[in-house]
Amino acid sequence: MPQILAFLEKKDIFIDRRTVYTYFKLLNYTGFDIVSVREKGDCKYHHPQRIFDITELKFLIDSIAASKFLTEKKSKELIDKVKSLASDYDNAALNRSVLLGNRVKSINNTVLENLDSIYAAIADNSKITFQYMRWNPQHKLEYQKGGKLYSVSPYAVSLNADNYYLIAYDNAAELLKHYRIDKMKNINLLHEAREGKKIFKSFNPVDYTLKTFGMYGGREETVSIECSNSLVGVFIDRFGYAAHLRPDFDNADKTIVRISVNVSPQFYAWLFALGTGVKILSPDSVINEFIAMTDSVLKNYRN
Repeated sequence: MPQILAFLEKKDIFIDRRTVYTYFKLLNYTGFDIVSVREKGDCKYHHPQRIFDITELKFLIDSIAASKFLTEKKSKELIDKVKSLASDYDNAALNRSVLLGNRVKSINNTVLENLDSIYAAIADNSKITFQYMRWNPQHKLEYQKGGKLYSVSPYAVSLNADNYYLIAYDNAAELLKHYRIDKMKNINLLHEAREGKKIFKSFNPVDYTLKTFGMYGGREETVSIECSNSLVGVFIDRFGYAAHLRPDFDNADKTIVRISVNVSPQFYAWLFALGTGVKILSPDSVINEFIAMTDSVLKNYRN
């Protein structure tokens, strides 16, 4: 403090210590932090650089609030921690409600703990066991398959449609499978070396997630689709550069899209939602399955 007062006096500014402290408080309140550090019996003051600016903090808070896999309680805890990184003045701007359209939040508070266990197993090259849950009509989670113990080799975690999934090698079935992490319970590290390493050498988690609609499994097919030019953006939004596009030389208003996708009822439902603007061209097996699915749905209303 003596150095600060001496500096001010050289500028013909004469104030006492209490006034300087008052100014420091005002600066802190407005977001310009003044931090005191005691060294050898003397207090020194400096202005630290903030890690995040107000826009970045708002983005982090919005992301937490929008995260379906976090419970409401955990979301509030994380938001409070983020807000603690801001000044009192900026906190007023952070105290705002994000319009999320009554966003559904998870009621399962084990997601973060499950993630910790899975990441630990991957780092340890260890198999895991767990029990899998499902929702019953009473809105309660119950054990699937009578509480059967699943044994898998975990390799990757994917965030898809607001849910975390474990992508793992099923040791018994010798297949790649995925599991909703919020539905896993009693995860246990076996400290046994993982299996399926040969499969995962050529495995691309991003491609796997891209091809799998709603994380429902199915056989992989290369599908050609005719779509209206106005719907091209829908395919690009979903598949990015993995959607191969070419003009329909017979119709300037149409585009031919070729995609690799895991064929499943969820994929057909996604196509159906696009209405008459799309038509499957090949392969015949996918065309026939799509027709059969739509016919079976119509039967529910014709009977």
